[in-house]
Amino acid sequence: MKMTFSVATLVAGLSVLAGSGLADEAKVSTSDRPTIRDERPENVSGWVIVSKSSYWPLCYEALENLTKVREQAGSSDKAALSATLDKCSAWLQLAASAAMVKEEARIMKIADTMDEVSTSLQDNDSAPSSREIEVLATMGELAVAKSHLIRATADYVHHKTAKTPAAKKGVSANIVAEEKEIQKARMERDRDQYRYDTGQSLRHLTVALAYLRAVAEQGEIELGEFATETVEPLSGTENASDLVNKDKEIRDFVERLMAFIEAQQVRLGAEFKWEPKAVVETVES
Repeated sequence: MKMTFSVATLVAGLSVLAGSGLADEAKVSTSDRPTIRDERPENVSGWVIVSKSSYWPLCYEALENLTKVREQAGSSDKAALSATLDKCSAWLQLAASAAMVKEEARIMKIADTMDEVSTSLQDNDSAPSSREIEVLATMGELAVAKSHLIRATADYVHHKTAKTPAAKKGVSANIVAEEKEIQKARMERDRDQYRYDTGQSLRHLTVALAYLRAVAEQGEIELGEFATETVEPLSGTENASDLVNKDKEIRDFVERLMAFIEAQQVRLGAEFKWEPKAVVETVES
């Protein structure tokens, strides 16, 4: 699926993280993370053609920057940490926008907190402790994972299925045969679209698991059964019934992961005590 932009529109802003195809099983090791990318669209003179799938190779950029925040937590280089937090906030805002999340998802709240911490570092105000910086990075990783889980179910809600029309009386055999061919083509189209949508859901689930397993490797959470659980990729030969079952399997898995992430967000939120200077001054006054 492609989007066509003029150069001016492209400069104004681009959407992130969608695409087509299948994903491999997520693994913890950075070098073994599933690579997700599609073929580049053909160039057309006078236009810049941007495929949504072009952004899949960027799906781990937020994780790389959040890992960098963790590494810089104990550093005396406040400017470097502030710059990295700004990048993380930007990625979280893009993730929240792409997932069209509501406030209760806690994604924008974490992005706002990163902005506040960055500002306090720039102004040499009281900053969070090293441990609180690490907690904030973890909360960011969980937020991006959650945004992918939201998109795994919310982006592809409607799966249309062509219905066989009732037989018409007094219609010639040729017309009946043509209508059957049209109906067959519609059903194949709907099945292919369903396979595409399910593949996209599976991609988002795969990336979310990669984020969660990275957090677990950092020692911040214990995944339990989620450490090895996964959903098998599509083979490309599924019939409609197979796709319905795969879709249900993905949605059930996402529901359990969402509950797990929300519990971790509550736990980590209680550990992060820092508040920006303006809030502290208001309370004291």
